[in-house]
Amino acid sequence: MEIVKLTPERYDVWDAFCEKSSDAWFWHTSPWLEYTMVYKPEFHSESFSFLVMEGGATLAICPLFLETREGRKEFSFGGGGLPTPALLNTLRGKMREKVLRFIFRHLDEVAIERGVSRTEFRFPVLGIATSSGEQVGWNYLTKFGYLDTSIGTQLISLEQDNMVQRRDVRHGHSADIDRASKFLTCEIFTKESVTPMVFDVYREMHKQAAGRVTRPLRTFEIQYELITAGNAFLIGAKKDDEFVGFSYVLTYKQDAYYASACNDSRFADLPIAHFLQWKSIEYLRTMGIKRYEIGWQRFMPSLSGVWSEKEISISKFTRGFGGTTVPLFRGEKYYDPAYFLEVYETRLKGNAEVIGKN
Repeated sequence: MEIVKLTPERYDVWDAFCEKSSDAWFWHTSPWLEYTMVYKPEFHSESFSFLVMEGGATLAICPLFLETREGRKEFSFGGGGLPTPALLNTLRGKMREKVLRFIFRHLDEVAIERGVSRTEFRFPVLGIATSSGEQVGWNYLTKFGYLDTSIGTQLISLEQDNMVQRRDVRHGHSADIDRASKFLTCEIFTKESVTPMVFDVYREMHKQAAGRVTRPLRTFEIQYELITAGNAFLIGAKKDDEFVGFSYVLTYKQDAYYASACNDSRFADLPIAHFLQWKSIEYLRTMGIKRYEIGWQRFMPSLSGVWSEKEISISKFTRGFGGTTVPLFRGEKYYDPAYFLEVYETRLKGNAEVIGKN
């Protein structure tokens, strides 16, 4: 087996492998690697992504970014966890184990060589979830020296009709959807209908909602390219003839992910987000999408991190649309003991404050 560095010339091979590997979802593909590379310029992201090859055949791929945060080097993905390696489906038993060990041995070698303090990975739930909402596998990262930092994520099965799905929606959410529907209509923009003009309205509203430019222009350009490539759609809510909110949803294989949203603050009295989520769910079902990952679930206290009230509130909001909370396996490995103590001391103090308020 040999390590082959990913270059743009190998994107076609890489993406074809993603299509076939059950371990891979859209997070592994070259367009999303490009997006993440420019997402946080302050991290100075550098790609060390690689393929594992043998006899001209690709056995596995591994996204890998070296990022610098607060003066420390980490293997991470736009400041979060890297997607776990994706392997050839035909690899089973001892051979799969052999390839994984080869990959994580290489990761350790590069980490030590580059002075990396921490490496963080997360499993792509949509790559390994069944239509019933049950998750396949386990957090094998712990076998390779990683601490388990798993949380949950909300997964909605779309293999039921709208009436059954609606009964799964929280009562308050359902009432908000009905109220918003009296004032709002929606438009869905796909590769056949999206235009630069309407996408600029979304981008401008994104800036206004945040009160500032939150990420580089290139990330929005890539988002637009993903729509034209058929890997995303933009859904807008209109009051009369004016857009008052947007949601952006990624689609890949037979799954979808709620990626972004923004609302016009002038219409804060309207439950625009509730309306857009429900319309997205309805549209995804017509597309033949099987699963919709609607949002990570954060609860306190947790040694995985210290969550803000906003993060916990968003988790509660997304759970209101029904579905099942499934494990989002994650793990982190430290190469610097002092940094490990620093991070966990911060987490412990943050959790102690939360416990003290309860």
